[in-house]
Amino acid sequence: MAIAELSLILRDISDHLVQLAATLESEYNALADNDLDTIIQAANDKNRLFEFLEDLEKERHALLLAAGLDFDSNGIMAYLQRGTSQIKNETAAIWQQIETLTHQCRKQNQINGIMLEKNRRRTEKALAILKGQTPQIATYTANGETCHSQQCHSLAKA
Repeated sequence: MAIAELSLILRDISDHLVQLAATLESEYNALADNDLDTIIQAANDKNRLFEFLEDLEKERHALLLAAGLDFDSNGIMAYLQRGTSQIKNETAAIWQQIETLTHQCRKQNQINGIMLEKNRRRTEKALAILKGQTPQIATYTANGETCHSQQCHSLAKA
């Protein structure tokens, strides 16, 4: 396979990562606004984009494997040594963009996960109160495992 093929694969990966970053931002806004429809749409879009990215990564791995190289930055750079300096520079810039976008997406996904967890906890507390239960208090065991204690009592008696 030629360096041009690697460049095309990397461009596709970059394009899909740009879409993923926008989807994660949309998800973040939907989580902040408690917009369930947008949250569901973002989840579906993320799954679709992850499938595309997984397929593209398989193509990239196959290309590098066929050349006897590693899948990481070192493998990419070694593969680029076989091309003209213009293609090398363009493809290296795309690879740098992929690394930057991947970092941004990972960070935004972690932020979104934290928001989801906070929303889940808030919902569990509200449900416990509505059921007349004391909200669960999360503590940790000596092994670092989460342990929930829940005391049930009613708020009032009729």
